[in-house]
Amino acid sequence: MSNFVHQYQRELDRCRQQFESLDLRKEKGYLFKFTTFSASVQNILPEIPIEKHEELFQKLLLQQVYTTFDQQFLTANDLIQTKGPVQELISSPRPNIYCTFHLGSYRLMATYLYRNGLDVTLMVSSGTYQQQGKDIWATIKGLQKKHKLTNSFQMLDAEQPSSTLQVIRALRAGTSLVIFIDGVTSTTGLNRQEDKEIQVRFGAQNVWARKGVGFLSHMTQTPIIPVIGYRDKNLNNVLSFLDPIIPEAGCDRETYCRRSLQQIYDLFWHYLTKYPEQWEGWNYIHKFLDQHELEQRADSFRSQHQQLTKRVAFNHERYSICDLEEAPILFDRRLYLTYEITADLRDFLLQIGTIETPEEVLGTDLYLDLLSKQIIA
Repeated sequence: MSNFVHQYQRELDRCRQQFESLDLRKEKGYLFKFTTFSASVQNILPEIPIEKHEELFQKLLLQQVYTTFDQQFLTANDLIQTKGPVQELISSPRPNIYCTFHLGSYRLMATYLYRNGLDVTLMVSSGTYQQQGKDIWATIKGLQKKHKLTNSFQMLDAEQPSSTLQVIRALRAGTSLVIFIDGVTSTTGLNRQEDKEIQVRFGAQNVWARKGVGFLSHMTQTPIIPVIGYRDKNLNNVLSFLDPIIPEAGCDRETYCRRSLQQIYDLFWHYLTKYPEQWEGWNYIHKFLDQHELEQRADSFRSQHQQLTKRVAFNHERYSICDLEEAPILFDRRLYLTYEITADLRDFLLQIGTIETPEEVLGTDLYLDLLSKQIIA
């Protein structure tokens, strides 16, 4: 096994060297993706100084390279370190709902359970099903051939109406479920179905979370096993299996969904604050935020910090300017809104602190509009 460990470490080092040879700032879309990432960290985990955001973002990009490699390197499943009652769970004849997040090398969770003999149903988003489905099946077939596995594996599109019924049947037949609780983004925002989602506390914000995992657990009386994957300081992959969440007798389904989801997110928060650079969800968590609450917070911030000064400046805390190929973009870091602006306005905003009479230069209407949106303050 030690030879495999050394080989694995060498391959990770090779991935790192290739990654570090890139000029990331010249990569297409880098600046806008980083700006969205930075806004989410600022809104949810404001304790992290803004000046550290880009370093975190680049570590996340490297983590994604490692994650892709882990899926292709079948032996990575044999090198995983585990915590918690793993053997008890694996040897149990009853199924479980294994609930996880896109932290660390998250793709290893389902394959680890399958590699260890469990019948597994993996629920993924439509995007993952379409874009990564072939790669996931290639890994499964590779494990089957390498370890002569005969247990079952199926992958379901969580956004298909029939998926819930299929999962219920699978759980009742003894097949365990693996579900990423932070993965389905297409049913958020304008497409949100209020009867299928509830709000939970998440750092400095509330996020909308789908009830599915709690619903399935309550309906089938199947325990939820939160599992958090992360990469330790030595780059070892760790899967931490936490205490089961079990439906209580007499607890109605709605209450159980709310309690179990909050408990899962609270457990995840403990790991996220330790390994913020390993969570892919920073790139899309804004889709789970409530727009009305974001606007209220922005209005509250404005009333608390509004003051009259003789000289205004561009509000770097609230906005970022991204020079895209098509045109400069003004990005609202609190509301995740974008405004296409002219190159002249971009230059003016960046220099406004040095201009004696900005209202005369801009014109009163535009000047007041920029003030009202907190673009200048």
